[in-house]
Amino acid sequence: MDLEAVCWFVDVVEQGSFAAAARRLKQPSSNVSRRVSALETEFGVPLLLRTTRSLALTPEGQAFLPLATQLRQERIQLESWADTLRSEPSGRLRITAPSSFARGPLTNWLIRYRAAYPKVDIELIHSNDYLDFQTHQLDFAFRQGPLPDSGLVAQRMFSIEYGVFASPARLAATGDLTHPDQLTTLPIISPGARQQILPWRFKHQVWVPKGATMLFEDMEQCLQAAAAGHGFTYASRYEATPFLRSGDLQETLIDHRPEPVGFYLVSPHRQYRSLKSETFLQHVLQERDAFGLADGLVF
Repeated sequence: MDLEAVCWFVDVVEQGSFAAAARRLKQPSSNVSRRVSALETEFGVPLLLRTTRSLALTPEGQAFLPLATQLRQERIQLESWADTLRSEPSGRLRITAPSSFARGPLTNWLIRYRAAYPKVDIELIHSNDYLDFQTHQLDFAFRQGPLPDSGLVAQRMFSIEYGVFASPARLAATGDLTHPDQLTTLPIISPGARQQILPWRFKHQVWVPKGATMLFEDMEQCLQAAAAGHGFTYASRYEATPFLRSGDLQETLIDHRPEPVGFYLVSPHRQYRSLKSETFLQHVLQERDAFGLADGLVF
């Protein structure tokens, strides 16, 4: 049996097409299709129903998919075990992180890791979404909690303080706020993901703006717009610190500031951790410890 083709079959199902799976596997599409077809011939049954526009599992394919997925997981474990025998980490490390953190301290952390381990290639994906580890072939993800219960392993990095900010001119015009409900009548600049407004969390309530005068996926942009006087925004105090120090922003609703939110380094649970993953984990923890105290972060 072509065990690699079994793993490729899982990729085809997850990606929804042979072309997408081939791009992920860095293989010619014809090669992926041919090998999976040969697998079907060996079994004597079709696993996939192919049309020019869609791909679907046959009943046999549905029964086979959990077994194939388990085999792929075992293969990953075997590769990780073999990698522990290496004298130097190598291979590709795929990481995802929120854009603000990816552009911030993480960039320098990755540069220094690559300098220490030049045989490891690094791919960083900027995303505020919780990307699936299998689909995106991730080794690590930096994520903000609370995290959903899953088979992932989470290492707490620090906690982040959040607050509401506006320009001094805007606050002078509206007056300092005393309760989150007052925000409902004010211009809102909100962070979002996939065009959806993210909730604003306070000490005793969670508020989701019904609309936003400006919506950005990047929190830095929210802060810039607020500093320009366009409205109130909700952001991490760490990212707001430069604007607070320059006097371009002021914080309001301080008495309603929520509990700090945990920020984690997340990875799949595996019996054996590859050498590149183990060295990266230790490197990140050392970088975090050297990062020191910062406004808006709780260690």
